[in-house]
Amino acid sequence: MSWGWVHCAALLAAATALATSGCKTQPSGAAPAPSGSVTAAAAAPAASSAAPPAKPWFSGNFSGEYQAKLAPVEIKTGAVKEWAADDGKASSGAGKLSLQIGDDGLVDGSAEGALGPSHATGKVEDDTLRVLLAPSDNTGLHGTLVASRDGDGFKGTLEASSGDSLRVRSAAVELKKQAN
Repeated sequence: MSWGWVHCAALLAAATALATSGCKTQPSGAAPAPSGSVTAAAAAPAASSAAPPAKPWFSGNFSGEYQAKLAPVEIKTGAVKEWAADDGKASSGAGKLSLQIGDDGLVDGSAEGALGPSHATGKVEDDTLRVLLAPSDNTGLHGTLVASRDGDGFKGTLEASSGDSLRVRSAAVELKKQAN
């Protein structure tokens, strides 16, 4: 072999060794691996900002009062005749609602007053509260409350009726958040 050929082969071997050991390249499309100091610096803010998530605005206890009154029922030909006979005195008057709303938006509570004692269940979704009132005895009315956010509370309308739907009542409701 001639000296030029050996010299060329040695240079080629040295260049290959230098390329594979001195210069680290990533495979095509792979992200470079972070250095230890960068990883530690990125982890430090994440650990310090891992505060517990804030409670939703609606989480807590709410209470309010209502004044139930005869709900307007359009009486046409063929309507239930007892609706026309309802003078609005029974199941009308003052009442109170007490609700507990969990972080998940689930509602549990109670009502008492003119509509009778009731158990309340429901849910808050976005800024809307929906509650069903189930009477605790045979004299109470079944009801639904739909209310929208109003500051830190809710404002809406409670619609209720007797089991036979002969007594129909309505009430404006304003629920205020209670201090814990």
